[in-house]
Amino acid sequence: MRQILRGGTVVTMNPRGEILSPGTVVVDDARIVHVGADAAVTVRDGDAVVDCREHLVMPGLINTHTHAGFALFRGLAEERTREQWFASAYGPPYMERAVPEDYYWGTMLGGLEMLMNGTTCTADRFSYMATIAEAFDRLGMRAVVCHTLRDITAPLEWDRATALIDRWGVAADARIHCGIGPHAPDTCSDDLLRRIRRAARDTGARIFIHCSQAEAELAALRTRGHRGGVHCLAATGILGPDAVAAHCIYIDEDEIRLLADSGTWVSHCPVSAARIEGRLAPVPALLRAGAHVTLGTDWAVTNNGMDLFDEMKCAGVLNKVAAADPSALPSAVLLRMATIDAARALGLDAHVGSLEPGKRADIIALDMRGPHLQPWLDVVATLVYSAKGLDVRHVWVDGRCLVRDRRPVDVDVDDVYANVGRIWTRLRANGA
Repeated sequence: MRQILRGGTVVTMNPRGEILSPGTVVVDDARIVHVGADAAVTVRDGDAVVDCREHLVMPGLINTHTHAGFALFRGLAEERTREQWFASAYGPPYMERAVPEDYYWGTMLGGLEMLMNGTTCTADRFSYMATIAEAFDRLGMRAVVCHTLRDITAPLEWDRATALIDRWGVAADARIHCGIGPHAPDTCSDDLLRRIRRAARDTGARIFIHCSQAEAELAALRTRGHRGGVHCLAATGILGPDAVAAHCIYIDEDEIRLLADSGTWVSHCPVSAARIEGRLAPVPALLRAGAHVTLGTDWAVTNNGMDLFDEMKCAGVLNKVAAADPSALPSAVLLRMATIDAARALGLDAHVGSLEPGKRADIIALDMRGPHLQPWLDVVATLVYSAKGLDVRHVWVDGRCLVRDRRPVDVDVDDVYANVGRIWTRLRANGA
């Protein structure tokens, strides 16, 4: 059955940056087959016409770094110093009592939040990914999942990572597929990092790693002879256009050049960075050097939310302040970071990230009528600095409508909330 999304303002994010108003997007099964003027589309018997007048239609947003299952622990680690964050490793109280099933429901909660806020695809990693991947599949989201690997601070779980790949594969056209997830340079030995690079070449999986997120990480690396996190990744072969390094807060000029020259992607998580470290990655300098930068929310423990509209605004505002330059990070750059550039980072740009014929129908529609959005004089700037996840009305992934009129179609929200409540009743009963 074809779906005709008719009459909206269509932000394509295609190479020409076209905005069509009014425009129509036609979806046949899981793919987009037409993006253009309303008059060019003839409605056939059996077509489902979606009235998108007074709506903005655009590609679903893409979160390049998060841990959705930790929505379970939102609000439990507030006002900590940098040293307290590092000393407590993950931070949230009660975490040591959580069982794998808890993270299934945490992911249902966090994933639902992302979907309702217009994020249709995410890159996610943790230790119970076999369970977490099932939650993403149940939600209908697109996700790249990685089982966390480390061998310095915890036993290596290589078999669990390869089992995840065996289950879901690494094919980019699969809605759920796998990457390889070394935790960070300071928690992975050089030998493990080299082994991961070999495995990525052998399997075709992309690499997702935290990097240079704390001064203590750098101190640990110096004892191993590395000048910094990116230097370590360069020495062990991790850097490359198939690698996404989250954070990159503490990097020097040479590391900026290494990231740019290697084509490595940086996932910038400004809210999380501000709340854990009180500083940001040098994004304007990275962009000037030609490095590739996208956006991530990180986890709800440090962000308290997973809304990429918020993240775009915070990235723009905070980086202008950090650079002492109000012209830093133009709106168009920020919007690409959350859409087509994010798709490139995940190796998905042939499939999603823009509204173009042949691509998968990962689409969101925002209600344009809110007073905080009026008037629409600059569509891109309004999306970046005024729009909110709460403006999202409809969400499609692979052409399947997952959210209609701000109501999940196939997920029982009350059931998700009830299970989260049940988990917290058990965690609290076991003592503070």
